Amino acid sequence: MNVLIVDDHPIVAEYLRAAAGRAVPDAVVRTTNKLEDALDRMREDPAQLVLLDLGLPGCGGIESLLRFRKAHPETRVVVITSEDASNVIRGALAAGAAGFIPKTAGPQVMVNALRLIAEGGRYIPPEVLGEEPEAQDAATAAPESQLTERQRELLGHLLRGRTVAQAAKELGIAEATAKHHAMAVYAAFKVSSRADLILAATRAGTGTG
Repeated sequence: MNVLIVDDHPIVAEYLRAAAGRAVPDAVVRTTNKLEDALDRMREDPAQLVLLDLGLPGCGGIESLLRFRKAHPETRVVVITSEDASNVIRGALAAGAAGFIPKTAGPQVMVNALRLIAEGGRYIPPEVLGEEPEAQDAATAAPESQLTERQRELLGHLLRGRTVAQAAKELGIAEATAKHHAMAVYAAFKVSSRADLILAATRAGTGTG
């Protein structure tokens, strides 16, 4: 998995690099301090997981997240920022962030949150879950609702008996990308095999489309 860290504070960037390395041991982790450079790098060598600081100079706040999501809708973007107000967190999640991790989070919390997101889950700070019922609902929503559009398409192919390789060919994407999406699908349904996925999807009322 490729991980891209976008943060203009060198010490924070190195801290995040170390945390990402612990969360995803086989990850290739790169860093940059500018949004435009990050977007250029994504075109040249796409990352599957992006750690994005909302306080970047020139294009900060939710705007930077929206630009990233528009250019790369299938990439899981984690917001990492010192701004931890509830309205900012809710705004980031509504804009499509796969998670929100305050820079004040302890090292183990950071690692665990990144691992969860890398495996296809979504991290929402406990304090937000405690005060926002709708956030709790989002975290425990139906498995299919946690998937991106592409992941739902892949799920449909898997439920129709296609292999990941066959699904990748039909969707017109690289097999490695399809495998990454399959991991997210399995994580959302909390299963580890095709048979269990079909069973879990049936129980959840998920159709083949």
